[in-house]
Amino acid sequence: MQFTTVLASLVLAATSVHALPGSPVQERQATPTIYARFYPDTGCNGQWVDDTVYVESTGTNACVNNTITASIKSTFFSGNIATRTLRVYSQPGCPATGNYFDLPAGTNNCYAQTVGSARFL
Repeated sequence: MQFTTVLASLVLAATSVHALPGSPVQERQATPTIYARFYPDTGCNGQWVDDTVYVESTGTNACVNNTITASIKSTFFSGNIATRTLRVYSQPGCPATGNYFDLPAGTNNCYAQTVGSARFL
């Protein structure tokens, strides 16, 4: 009788073991990216006109020009799994002068500025 009780306890313990919570493999190995939706108004409201994904490449800080031709007055950045700051410029070519803002890694927010180019710092 004791053998049956011990065996039942072992079976019950074995079936109640769970793996520790963790991220799926895809999340842990995902390429750092930031998703951006472009809006014609200054508040990221209404129908968005275009979108893009900024991909963070290791070891490079290449300038990415915005090729969208629609009128853009605001951009909502989301899904930010980047590990570095994205500097967003109002003009193409990531110029040393002019308006820009920094989007820190992990930040999701609306910014009321035209996006002409961007570069990871």
